[in-house]
Amino acid sequence: MRPPPPTPAIANGFSQLAYVVPEIAASEQFFIDTLGVPGFFRIEDIPIYDSTYRGSPGDYGMHLSLGYAGDTQIELVQPLRGRSLYQEFLDAHGPGLQHLGYLIDDEPAAIAYFAARHIPLIQSGRLGTNPGMRFAYFDTTAQIGIVTETLLLDEETRTLFARVKNGKHGVYRA
Repeated sequence: MRPPPPTPAIANGFSQLAYVVPEIAASEQFFIDTLGVPGFFRIEDIPIYDSTYRGSPGDYGMHLSLGYAGDTQIELVQPLRGRSLYQEFLDAHGPGLQHLGYLIDDEPAAIAYFAARHIPLIQSGRLGTNPGMRFAYFDTTAQIGIVTETLLLDEETRTLFARVKNGKHGVYRA
């Protein structure tokens, strides 16, 4: 018998398509001009706290840009330095869809859920400090051809996502 999923199923939190790109401004412009995404909110060289990468402490940097196509968040990630899933993907495949993001309510339960299914945690961390948004990536490429990310949002990040969805666009330099 399969263990029950956390909160009640990961799929209920689907919220994001994430692309790894070599040049974030050009990718934003493509989504705006060609696909009709209204705009993006970019955070340049976003600080990452408590990061891990393949079981070791992580030390990587990136630009991150968020926009919305309807209710689905479009995330663009441009790796800047260090070893990360983003740079791995770009080196192996070039730009493209790298992960699907799911909002969750309980990060330890989600990690345990994937571990019980022998799906490894491959990268994790926190964006922000009050307390910040937690993220974790799981290697689901053998099962579905793409990485799965879980996102545990704090109130500040929930507010930011809502503001971006409602038209807050621009560039923030961290």
